[in-house]
Amino acid sequence: MVGEKIAIVEDEAIVALSLRSRLEAANYAVTGIADCASSALSLVTNTTPDLVLLDIKLKGDQTGIDIAQAIYDRWRIPVIFLTGYPDLAILHSPETSDLFGYLVKPVDPIALYGAIKIALQKYQYQQHLERVIQERTTELEIMSLRLQEETAKSQRLETEIPQALDELHDLKSRLVSTVSHELRTPLAIVLTSAELLERLGADCSSERRSGYFQKIRDAIQAMTTILTNTLTLGKTNAATLKVQSDPFNLHQLCLEVLSAVETHDRIQFRFFGEPQASLDVELFRLILTHLLSNALKFSEEDIDLEVRYSEGRVVLTVSDRGLGIPPEEMALVFEPFHRAKNVGTITGGGLGLAIVKQCVELHGGTITAQSELMEGTIVRIELPIDAKA
Repeated sequence: MVGEKIAIVEDEAIVALSLRSRLEAANYAVTGIADCASSALSLVTNTTPDLVLLDIKLKGDQTGIDIAQAIYDRWRIPVIFLTGYPDLAILHSPETSDLFGYLVKPVDPIALYGAIKIALQKYQYQQHLERVIQERTTELEIMSLRLQEETAKSQRLETEIPQALDELHDLKSRLVSTVSHELRTPLAIVLTSAELLERLGADCSSERRSGYFQKIRDAIQAMTTILTNTLTLGKTNAATLKVQSDPFNLHQLCLEVLSAVETHDRIQFRFFGEPQASLDVELFRLILTHLLSNALKFSEEDIDLEVRYSEGRVVLTVSDRGLGIPPEEMALVFEPFHRAKNVGTITGGGLGLAIVKQCVELHGGTITAQSELMEGTIVRIELPIDAKA
């Protein structure tokens, strides 16, 4: 069985042939013999040996040391120097820092085999160390990148946490202000109506009594709506509401919602496309109910509702001709408990559009709004159809 491949670079033919004979006797494969720098590089290029035996003194201007450096730099092949006398100054110079051994001519066979074995082992170990170093370097680079990412994340959090706390404080303030204001009025109505009923007693006509009871019912309904909307928003923010897409008649559901929110035939409804769709029924009902209720509340004119189902999506557009939203407040239109400064005494908790936005996002859809003061508001929603449902 033939062993490692060895190239011989030696300008003395007798020495080169002797080395070849001894190497082949030891089952090494000699790839060739070169006697100068150019032929040495050509030999290594064409045969790619595992090791090179290289004479320090060669024909021409280049020395064996120059060639050895070129061979190792280009091919990473180990080199053993051959020398007629052991010049330690040369053999331990910086130029021979990658030295894998040297032999003094005439070369002793046992020394030759030993030097080759040691050189190959040293080379294999060196290659192993280089691989380990490369692997560790790669690991360190990955760790460094992760550390940079974590540092950047930490820096972002340092900036975002105070901002989030400020937003939370602002939200709490708006919650307390809005809910307390919106609950105070219906509570006052309940209290006043109850006191009048108690004070008038039997002297209160049945018509007036019915009127007071109706005011109490309306006030309780208003408070219930505020509390229900607050709880709904809490559920959507906490992601406790899950999208459950099921096939249903979209056109029929729209008619049901219209019947529930409309009392004076003010909504002009148009439907385009196939009536059968796959959406979360309850989320869609919440979206449509709040959009229509908002539009009816802030506009005395007719409301336009358009629903289109095509190309795997539902496009819902609600347009009113009401108060409109001040331009400087458009960025806050979907914020919980935010009420525009021009709503006056119109009741509401500022939760309708916030709930709509959360329901739309849970469904993977988009919502946009455009408005002009005293011209009205248009809200447009796109919901993807669940093809798997």
